[in-house]
Amino acid sequence: MVTRIGGLASGMDIDALVEKLMNAERAPLNKLTQKKQTYEWQRDAYRGVNTKLKTFDTYIADNLVLKTLNSKTATSSNTNLVSATATGKATGTLSIEGVSQLATNARALGNQISAVGSTKMSAIPGNATGTFELKAIQADGSMAKEATKIEITADMTVNQFVSKVNASNAGVNVVFENGRFSFTAKNSGDNKSGEEIQITAGKDIVQKLGFFEGADTPQKLDAAKFQTIDGKNAIFQVNGIATERTTNSFSISGYNVTLKDTFNAEKTNVEKYNAALKEWQNTTNSAFTTQLTDAETLKNSTASAYTTAQTAYNDAKNTLFGESIQKQEAFNELGSLFINGLTTNEKNLILNVQDPLNPKTLDDFNTQIEAWKNSSNEVEKKLGEKLSSLNDSQKTNLFNLSAEELQGFTDQANYNTLGLSFLGDLTSQEQTLLANNGTAFTKDSLNSQITTWKESTIQVEKDLAKKLEVLNDTQKETLVGLNSTALTNLSNLGKAEVDMQKALQEKNSKDSEYNNLVDRQAKAKVAFEDALGQPIPTDDFGDIKLTELQSSTGKPVPTSSASPVTMTSTTNVDEMMTKIKEFVTTYNGLIKDLNDQTKETKYRDYAPLTAEQKKDMEENEIKLWEEKAKSGLLRNDSLVRNGLSNLRSLIYQSNPGLEGSKYDTLFNVGITTSKSYNDGGTLEIDDEKLRKAIEEDPDAVERLFKNAEGKKEDVVDGKTVDTRGYLDKLRDSMKSLEINIEKKAGRSTMTDAQYAIGKSLMDNEKRIDTWQNKLKNIEARYWKQFTAMETAINKANQQSSMFMQG
Repeated sequence: MVTRIGGLASGMDIDALVEKLMNAERAPLNKLTQKKQTYEWQRDAYRGVNTKLKTFDTYIADNLVLKTLNSKTATSSNTNLVSATATGKATGTLSIEGVSQLATNARALGNQISAVGSTKMSAIPGNATGTFELKAIQADGSMAKEATKIEITADMTVNQFVSKVNASNAGVNVVFENGRFSFTAKNSGDNKSGEEIQITAGKDIVQKLGFFEGADTPQKLDAAKFQTIDGKNAIFQVNGIATERTTNSFSISGYNVTLKDTFNAEKTNVEKYNAALKEWQNTTNSAFTTQLTDAETLKNSTASAYTTAQTAYNDAKNTLFGESIQKQEAFNELGSLFINGLTTNEKNLILNVQDPLNPKTLDDFNTQIEAWKNSSNEVEKKLGEKLSSLNDSQKTNLFNLSAEELQGFTDQANYNTLGLSFLGDLTSQEQTLLANNGTAFTKDSLNSQITTWKESTIQVEKDLAKKLEVLNDTQKETLVGLNSTALTNLSNLGKAEVDMQKALQEKNSKDSEYNNLVDRQAKAKVAFEDALGQPIPTDDFGDIKLTELQSSTGKPVPTSSASPVTMTSTTNVDEMMTKIKEFVTTYNGLIKDLNDQTKETKYRDYAPLTAEQKKDMEENEIKLWEEKAKSGLLRNDSLVRNGLSNLRSLIYQSNPGLEGSKYDTLFNVGITTSKSYNDGGTLEIDDEKLRKAIEEDPDAVERLFKNAEGKKEDVVDGKTVDTRGYLDKLRDSMKSLEINIEKKAGRSTMTDAQYAIGKSLMDNEKRIDTWQNKLKNIEARYWKQFTAMETAINKANQQSSMFMQG
């Protein structure tokens, strides 16, 4: 440390002199500090753009994607019988010709018991405490997959029990009034295979609540029915089709329909009977029986083929991986990446540690790893560093491997790294091609060879190049490390696995086909028995002869006693216009904001203020200065300008998915970009043209904006095209801009090392640190020089004083 001596001898203000000198020396550091501030402001400006993009994307999602754009109004010819509302997908006319039955909820009504709401459950005759389980019909008409457990404690009151069940997910509503319990299913509908409210365990507990009267033996209790009123489906005829639903309110063809009353019941029942009869006949005739038999044969043959392929794969795997398969958990713990990272010399070192005659412990392994880490041998040193990152379990598993098991692990790692898609698709010609060239391959020479093969006129070389160029560096390094035998074995295993997967797919497909036929036949039987009102007789001695049913043409359809209820929908043109206008206004706000930032004036004379400069300024002056300094940070920015250009280009793109419609571009519905270049691509609406398009074909206009069936890569007329709606394309384009900005400016959760400006900030920070250290040395040098000067002057003064005294 330099001893600082002020200007006692010279009479000079050394502190002030050094400060002035250092102010001059500090100029480069000030520039770096200002540069850092500029980077931070620019980063924040970019992130501000992304914030605006995300806000606009959220607006689109909330107002145009999740909600329908095409607002429609439905009208019913008889709202007393059937009411309806229309969604944006409502099309055409819907006709309900008759309703023979409304959907109802199942109910179980118990007998009178000696209790009131405040009665303890333990005080109910028989002590109604314990646990029971129940499940009920769901909103979709299926039964709950799992039963709900209800525990009744001794201190629980009747009212508390009722509240507990009602608050659970059991799917029932419980009422206790006048000494009786009532369980009602929350959802209506008919469970074709049993009750809609089922007590699956603890029936003896529920019996004490007044249910299962007369079930005085365990066998009777087990068989006893819980419900007193069964749930029913709504049965109706729509557009000539007899059908049913579990609820009275449902969606069909874009209409939300509510059945309110029955009408033309007899006709509807007959139509239902005839439809059920026809389907039953279709699933019991000789043609269907043959189809079912053929499907079963294919099901069995594909199952056998899969078993054969599976055996072949397992045999190939066992042959290649050997005993290592028995230590799969150890392999999974170590991982393919680690195993592949071990060299042959490193594997040999590992294998030499364990002594079968004198087994080593974990402490021995750790001692060996430390020894390797401190070794002067480069191979041992690197291995020690690799192994030190393993946990105790991984170390133990690794050092206890035999040579055969480690080789098996290596083969498994190679197989997993190269992947099934590559190995399973490698032909024998391609294997030979790699083998003939493989001895000279390194990763770099392989890349060079891929380039050569891509330009080859020989098809096998071109095909192999395509497969190789998609491999990553790790895969290529693994590939060049294999000899021809190893590659062949891995490829053969891959082919065996591919064959097994294909066989499994075929098996699953044939299983599904067969099961669908069986399911169709079973459903047809249930539906017909329901319409028939009794089980289908199995022989000619039944109440209705089987042969007569099989040849029956059905019952005569009676005439309707009431007119069908028809529902139509009309588009709310004004509301659709309003939504589109709101979108355009919001879009224009975003475009104007971003465009203004790329045209903002840059005031080059207003650099970021240093800390010293801020000391001499008022707060308002600093604010005004920084407004000027921040201006133009994104002026003519290529990222933002290219992003805006991509957004503008979408306006005039036609949608191939709307072929046949004249409204396949925004231009055709009256939406264009502003004619003024300075507006930066804001949108303008021709109200008359837009209204006409909506009135003529509202569905086409909606699909232009959001095409539910569109795909980014769709095939139309043999060409791969984008058939998504404008909004999806717009959001995708904005997402691309967001990602590009994140690469440059990151986001708040990223570290500086993860984006371009952050890396510049890190580099700038290093230069600041260097200059700060440099300035400390410069200041020390100045003080050293001035101290030497003061010391010399002081000595001269002392000598002068001595001469004068002498």
